[in-house]
Amino acid sequence: MRKKPRNLSNIFLALLVFFFALMALNIALVTVLRSYDLFHLFRYVQLELMFGIGPAIYFYTKSITQPTFKFSRKELIHFIPVTLEFIFYRTSFYRLGADGLYEATPHPYTKIYLIEQWLGIISITVYTLLSLQLFFQHQKGLKKHYSNLEKKTLKWLRTPLLIYSGFWIGWNILTEIDRFAFDRAYKEAYFLPTFVGLAIVTCWIGFKGYIKSQVAPPTHATVKKTKFDSNSQHQALAKDITKLMSEQKPYLDADLDLSKLSELLEANPKQVSAAINQHFEKNFYEYINSYRVEAFKARMTQADSDKLTLLGHAFECGFKSKSTFNHVFKKISGKTPSDYVKQLKKESEKKQSVASQA
Repeated sequence: MRKKPRNLSNIFLALLVFFFALMALNIALVTVLRSYDLFHLFRYVQLELMFGIGPAIYFYTKSITQPTFKFSRKELIHFIPVTLEFIFYRTSFYRLGADGLYEATPHPYTKIYLIEQWLGIISITVYTLLSLQLFFQHQKGLKKHYSNLEKKTLKWLRTPLLIYSGFWIGWNILTEIDRFAFDRAYKEAYFLPTFVGLAIVTCWIGFKGYIKSQVAPPTHATVKKTKFDSNSQHQALAKDITKLMSEQKPYLDADLDLSKLSELLEANPKQVSAAINQHFEKNFYEYINSYRVEAFKARMTQADSDKLTLLGHAFECGFKSKSTFNHVFKKISGKTPSDYVKQLKKESEKKQSVASQA
């Protein structure tokens, strides 16, 4: 949080790690107080703040997927529940309600405590799902602007978001099963190992997020659907794009993006994007890479194709990584590149055999 220049994503990342650190400190405090037979004091110093985790995850995701995002005062409303939670833990509703869980006859406040806990779980889950929505919108937006997504995606963030969204519901279901079916007999077997796993994920997202924040994320304006004045304009721009792709082959440039293509066409990026979407029924990423796949196929029919590896040919066609090449090629052709080349060679050998027999 103190790292300069002050970065909004780092602030929310610091809050996220802080709220999880409070949970770890909370567990440690329980252990210490219990060892000194002072567990009864724990209810007065409860440190867990579950309602802060969800907003921290959400605004962290928003700040790294939308670099132009500015946190305004009205958005402080998202952190009101964590303030109320802090106050709640200082009241008898919490102390008597939480202790009532361990009594033969639960205290009337126990229901209030359990409701508060489940609201915290719901809060984390909802905010994490909203974060996942932002993540997938970001991934979709990149494909409208870039033909290669290496070092531009935030795939590393998807796993911790999925873990956070599913962990808390699974945790409460597990604890409730243990409480009602086994009288908490198995708590020691899953309690610390589960939170150690969550701590590892939290530390990982902390380090990974901080490292990623030192690299400027790709920025792009939202491409809105553009209505052309007439169908003829739409078709004219689509023809210009097709002609450019055929004559100048800009797709061979691995760094080709929507802005570069628009400059070559001397057209507005929004109109170019709309023309590709409407006329070719593809986004920019799919459209450019379809040409690269066809270029690869053409190279494989050449007599000297064995001079380069398949990946070497892919790079010559504008691809930037093996994983992207394999994924795109299989999606378009229905085969892996190696399977396609093997089939091509078999067909060639068959034709040669037929020709020699004739």
